[in-house]
Amino acid sequence: MPVQAIRRTSGTLALYGAFGCLGYLLTGLGAILPELREERGLPRAEAALYPSAFALGLVIVGLAGHRAAARLGRAALPASLAALAGGAALMAAGGGRLGAGLGALVLGLGGAGLVQLVPAALRSAHGGDASVPIGEANAVASTASIVSPLLIGAALAHGLGWRLSFALPPLAVAAALILTRLVVLPATMDAGGDAGGDAGGDAGGDAERGTGRASAAFVSRWCDLVLAVGVEFCMVFWAADFLRTVKGFGSGSATTLSAAFVLGMAAGRAVAAPIVRAAGRPDRLLAASAAVGLAGFAVLWAAPAPVAVGGLLVAGLGVALLYPVILGRALAAWPDAPVRAAARCALASGVAIGTAPLVLGTLADLTTLRAAVLVAPALLLVLLARCARRLSATG
Repeated sequence: MPVQAIRRTSGTLALYGAFGCLGYLLTGLGAILPELREERGLPRAEAALYPSAFALGLVIVGLAGHRAAARLGRAALPASLAALAGGAALMAAGGGRLGAGLGALVLGLGGAGLVQLVPAALRSAHGGDASVPIGEANAVASTASIVSPLLIGAALAHGLGWRLSFALPPLAVAAALILTRLVVLPATMDAGGDAGGDAGGDAGGDAERGTGRASAAFVSRWCDLVLAVGVEFCMVFWAADFLRTVKGFGSGSATTLSAAFVLGMAAGRAVAAPIVRAAGRPDRLLAASAAVGLAGFAVLWAAPAPVAVGGLLVAGLGVALLYPVILGRALAAWPDAPVRAAARCALASGVAIGTAPLVLGTLADLTTLRAAVLVAPALLLVLLARCARRLSATG
């Protein structure tokens, strides 16, 4: 089915900007993990609990976010963005492990709200499965993700610490979007109707009345989403540590060069529209993307330091379209309950972010980081096998 051209309104661009704040802070969280470990003398498994606290926010919103969206109405989106920025401020303010952990949780709640609402809002505004605008929103997030490790790495290299470079840019952008009232749900999106139908169903003893049930196709794409997000965040959170520990780069250089992964993702997502149009069947595109990602991981793992950074770039290029394409197909598989579908997709992201980087960090403590990083390509192999099975089943 051909992908229609989209009209990018100020509301569309504001949604892209909100996703940019999220992308900046997610990669920033990965960039500061080695610094948090060093400041507090933490093993990798305990450092991975900060991303897990973020993921807990995603899980909470994934389970109950559609009800919160119904109560907040059009304020749900600015509230999510404010929570995201507030969590970043809490993390940067100090306050020991508890303060940083609480900040990561609040950041996760706000980020999950954006993960839930932005794709559903784009789908409501632009129709179809919204793969193109969702891909563009993720391209903006990926571009912001490049800026984050660059700024943090530069600050570390000049002895300025990580706190201001981590929190100040997204705080400024979030404040501008909220104060100008650009970040709201589009008028065409009936968030309250979706969640409200769910609430009415609960009162009547049928939680799904009026909103439909998740199809087998949605469940299948949900599982794909867990795999894709798991791969992405294994690298977002551990690439800087891998370059520093395994490839021998210095602290500032490793943090800066870890941006190669998100640079690859940004490049891939920036050309999402023509690639999606040309690929035809989504599973064919996903299988090809996974294969490119695996090739990049092979170079990253086996090559010497300078070439390994190129492998990180290729891995990011391969991973780039997995999330937007799978998310678009998942939302299209549950069209009568877009907010609930997006909330369940946020839950998938929470499960992935809460488990895959933690498993990698724990394995690194038990073995080596060089061995543990193979978790990421293993997840890609599973995704590739699932795509191949669907392609063979449909001929």
